Amino acid sequence: MLRLLTMRASTLRSGLLGRLLVMARRAWAARAGSLTTITAFSAIPMIGFIGLSVDYGMELAAKSKLDHAADAAVIAAITSAQTYIVTYTGTGDPTTNAIAVGKAQGLAQFKANTGSLPAAVPTPTINMSVSGRVVSANASYSFSMPTIFMRVLGTRTASFTGAAGSTLTIPAFTNIHIVIDTSSSMGIGATTADQQIVYNATGGCAVACHHTGTTDLARNKGATLRIDVAKNAVVSALKQIISSGNATRFQVSVWTMSTQFNNVFPLSNKISNAVTTVQALDITDSAKDGGTNTTYSLQTLGNSLNTDGNGLTSATAQGFVMLITDGVQDSDMKVKSGSSWVDGYDSNFSPYSPCSTPNCKSLSGFAVPIIIQSFDPTACNSIKSKGYTLMTLNTKYIVPPSNLQSSSATLNSVFDFVKTYLASSIASNLASCATSSTYAYAADSPSEINTAVQQMFLAAGAQARITN
Repeated sequence: MLRLLTMRASTLRSGLLGRLLVMARRAWAARAGSLTTITAFSAIPMIGFIGLSVDYGMELAAKSKLDHAADAAVIAAITSAQTYIVTYTGTGDPTTNAIAVGKAQGLAQFKANTGSLPAAVPTPTINMSVSGRVVSANASYSFSMPTIFMRVLGTRTASFTGAAGSTLTIPAFTNIHIVIDTSSSMGIGATTADQQIVYNATGGCAVACHHTGTTDLARNKGATLRIDVAKNAVVSALKQIISSGNATRFQVSVWTMSTQFNNVFPLSNKISNAVTTVQALDITDSAKDGGTNTTYSLQTLGNSLNTDGNGLTSATAQGFVMLITDGVQDSDMKVKSGSSWVDGYDSNFSPYSPCSTPNCKSLSGFAVPIIIQSFDPTACNSIKSKGYTLMTLNTKYIVPPSNLQSSSATLNSVFDFVKTYLASSIASNLASCATSSTYAYAADSPSEINTAVQQMFLAAGAQARITN
């Protein structure tokens, strides 16, 4: 009996276990089928995502290459146009041909930088303009490339666009007309110590008597004169043009201003020759000269100048006039009488009317009445009206200390009048003469004069600039 019960229990356990195993196998089979279905449906977006990543990466690589090509195209376009313009030797307007050359070079540069692409290389649109001395270019493109994996989602092509732009300011062709005061007042010692040397070397002459070799006499004793300071500053600035590598873009003329107005170096790009000319300058030492007639000088210069250009070519150079003077005008001139010099009256002189304090004074202690007055800013109008940038350097008239002044009461009255009345009006009138206050300089000491001249030349020598 016991054995029978044991057998039945065993049979019951085996039957139950079997049924459970069967149920388990069926459940597992059903679960496996669901996973297969889920995996099958999820594979589609997974493949799309992977495909999107691959295709997007290819698109980015292609766009980067085309953007680089567009950048190269605009740089090539503006630099080629610039080269054409700056080497142009004709007389007409070079901008039309320069633009054509720039566009052609820009297109060639674009194609040269595209390399291999998964579709035909697009032809960019290149636009250019020249305004004054500013050359501008921009390039744009549109591109479509076939997809690979994104086709699964129905996207067969990817399209995108790009653009680049750049500008360049061409260095100007520049004409600089330098006007240097060489009247007798520029023969004074540059410093108090120099004035003492001049006074001793010339037997008590402070100013306005340095001619017929007296300047060399003072220099031989070690004096530096105001004219020396002015011309050395100009020489230094001219040498910097030569060393800059842009000398071919500059032309210089040199004028001396006193009673007479002389073009001692005609407009030329031979800057080294201009240096030699300026180095040889001295205060005036000729008959019917010796005073200062700034009004006549500037009006004469203005009448001789052509209309200012935009600086794009040598034929349309932009113009600068640099006036270096102490600003005191007088009607005096020296006339040779036998072996002596006597005072004469400059027939081209235009006195203030009426000639009265504070602008003008008539002196009767000379061989003929002499007029001394402040600089007249209206003399600058003929130059500015032609578009020139007019720079003025007020080298501040030096009134020597009383112990170094002349023994002549008449000459000393000139010093008093300049110091009391003319100094302030000269400063304001020279500032009014300049094109703007930016171009009005004032200096006293040798170092200040040198710095001011350097600044004037720097302002006249703008360089190239590229912006992306």
